Amino acid sequence: MWQKVRSIWRFVGTHYLEDYDWFFIGGDDLFVLPHNLKTYLASLVHKDGTDPKTNEYFVGRRFNSGIRDYFNSGGAGYTLSQATLRKFLSAMDDAEHCSAGARTSMEDVMIARCLTNLGIHFTDTRDALGRERFHPFAPGSHLYWKPPGEGEERDWYEEYNKEWGILQGKDCCAPDSVSFHYIKKASMVRHMQALLYSCDQ
Repeated sequence: MWQKVRSIWRFVGTHYLEDYDWFFIGGDDLFVLPHNLKTYLASLVHKDGTDPKTNEYFVGRRFNSGIRDYFNSGGAGYTLSQATLRKFLSAMDDAEHCSAGARTSMEDVMIARCLTNLGIHFTDTRDALGRERFHPFAPGSHLYWKPPGEGEERDWYEEYNKEWGILQGKDCCAPDSVSFHYIKKASMVRHMQALLYSCDQ
């Protein structure tokens, strides 16, 4: 997976780097709301008064594995600004700092380690009330998620979010959420599309 994603970024950077301000990557089981993504990215630029062509952003759902790794969930998708992709391209073949030769499925951890070594850190993408915008699970999983009870097996999701906590119930997800992972069935895609864009308010 890491070598595949490196190849994707190399191709995109070689052919399209100067054409776009932002670059988003996600899997085929990811449901993305493009308008919300575009609006959120524009809000970052407006808030900071910066230009994604020159300012480095690494945008997604941050996790902390509990060891030393802060990374954005690959499952929830993440975005690189043009400046970030440019810097990554310049260092992506560095075996020591960017794991150029590594063979691993943890592509999200690998790119985060590389960007950290380049001085680029994640953007906190929560809204003003602490609700998340990028989601590693489907909507229902977030809505009904509960921490494990006493004596139950540890939950990796809770562990990876220990630093920030997890809001439960309807506070799980920001109204302007950008992405939901594990949307595997075409019927679920159609259902979400209908709820979001076809139902009368």
